[in-house]
Amino acid sequence: MPDGVSFEKAALAEPIACGWHAVRLGKGILDGEAETALVIGGGAIGVGAALSLKAQGIGNVTLSEPNEVRRSYLEQTVDFKVISPDQLGAEMFDMVVDGVGFDATRATASAHARPGGVILHIGLGGGTAGLDIRRMTLQEITFTGTYTYTAQDFRDTAAAIFDGSLGALDWTEARPLADGAAAFADIRSGATAAPKIILKP
Repeated sequence: MPDGVSFEKAALAEPIACGWHAVRLGKGILDGEAETALVIGGGAIGVGAALSLKAQGIGNVTLSEPNEVRRSYLEQTVDFKVISPDQLGAEMFDMVVDGVGFDATRATASAHARPGGVILHIGLGGGTAGLDIRRMTLQEITFTGTYTYTAQDFRDTAAAIFDGSLGALDWTEARPLADGAAAFADIRSGATAAPKIILKP
């Protein structure tokens, strides 16, 4: 770790590397021909994916987050567009990252990927439905499951944290390790605005 990078920021290499890996795969599928991206979910995985999209050269990034508390917080702390799911309208995107992985978010992903686009499914929320297979087939939309990251993705993410490519990384909340159970409960219930809580011994 270089001087000036806190342990709190460096610790974000792990969750962000998941999104970094997904974006790298998506760019490979599209041969780098991606200008717009939608990220579904404003948790640590979704925010990390959105930051990774920008760091890897996709400037037009929209993040969809249903929780008003978190959405308002993100609007003030990140450098990409943050909207409510009902604001999507009919807009299409070259790349869609599902950072949640529920039936409803898969339906959103398959509805908003442009013809020839790619859906990167990184969320593990649950369920087995949601994809519009007919549309995806007729419009040649690629679906890719993406899980965790390679050692090189992790190194590249850490380097991007160290050189500032991923921004200020000030969208976390720190709590004592003893508050871990409450932190998980708050994240799960949507009671906390921050996408990621860092537990400190």
